[in-house]
Amino acid sequence: MVEVEPAEGMTDVKRYGDLWPLVVSWANLVHAARKARRGKRDRGVVLRFDFDLERELLQLQRELIAEEYRPGAFTTHWITRPKPRLISAAPYRDRVVHHAVLNVLEPILDRHFHPDSYACRSGKGTHAAAQRLQQLMRRYRYTLQCDVRKFFPSIDHAILKERFRRVVKDRRLLGLMDLIVDSSNDQERVMCWFPGDELFTPATRRKGLPIGNLTSQWFANWYLTALDHQVGNEMRLGYVRYCDDFILLANDKSRLKAIVPELVERLASARLVLHRDRTHVAPSRAGRTFVGFRVTPASRRIRNGNVRSFLRRLRWMRRAFRSRQLSQDDVQRRLMGWLGHAAQADSLPLIAKLASGWVFVHGHFRRFH
Repeated sequence: MVEVEPAEGMTDVKRYGDLWPLVVSWANLVHAARKARRGKRDRGVVLRFDFDLERELLQLQRELIAEEYRPGAFTTHWITRPKPRLISAAPYRDRVVHHAVLNVLEPILDRHFHPDSYACRSGKGTHAAAQRLQQLMRRYRYTLQCDVRKFFPSIDHAILKERFRRVVKDRRLLGLMDLIVDSSNDQERVMCWFPGDELFTPATRRKGLPIGNLTSQWFANWYLTALDHQVGNEMRLGYVRYCDDFILLANDKSRLKAIVPELVERLASARLVLHRDRTHVAPSRAGRTFVGFRVTPASRRIRNGNVRSFLRRLRWMRRAFRSRQLSQDDVQRRLMGWLGHAAQADSLPLIAKLASGWVFVHGHFRRFH
């Protein structure tokens, strides 16, 4: 296999081989099936797969070992909040394969992620990202918030595959990862030209990962890892990223303004475009909306849009409880999930106010205070 030069900002990256036996091992496939069914035990596709679990996993194992496995078609739907996006769900057996790949790949990728990259990773997440931003805001006077325009639809397949090869050298695992990428369904069309492109170049390059796939989340996170190391390590700036939303911090306002053209150039090397109309410098004390919170050096509050979304869900839960589509346990679990999120902010007065509306007509339900 041809060696690939490490990315700028990611020198001395170890490349891993002999991973395929781990991916296709019986123990790994069983573990993958258990992870795939979490929170979905009562769904028809899961019940059918689990009814004859051993036969299903043996068939998957045979197909993988023979390199005859082929992903199935996606089920898709559009969502409108917080913005229009195409959500794609892979067939359940494919999701088991995704977990099998990530069981092996996750610890390898995680070893090379920047400490201030917070999406997908164990021990990270939105709450940790908001907390880290607040810590940085207390150290730095200014912030520069950035996000990538149409990130998932813009991810270039050829560049992503090349970046796989910076850490993995197992031919069969790379073949499966390539197959997962190649099997992505058509995403929202993105037409952007970059230096060196000809007129039809954007139309000839395959791009886009399906939002909703476990592998897409990890592959997308890996796609921006070189940028993390360049900004966080080389530029010596405060930095925090969650997926394609990232914030740079410094005490010098002019330095943050001057770095925008360099960010544009670095993203262009990955055929990505910075949202220029959403990129501006502001004092840390003014706060930033990030990962569902309004964060300032002194406080973290739940974003207004998140509260409105919760109120819509609350109205739906009342109707569903009244018609017995939801049980008391279902309602309590959903409310506790939102409370867990709200508790990460300075939100006790808000929770007390909203709790007055937690009244359900059918049966008895205990309010939370």
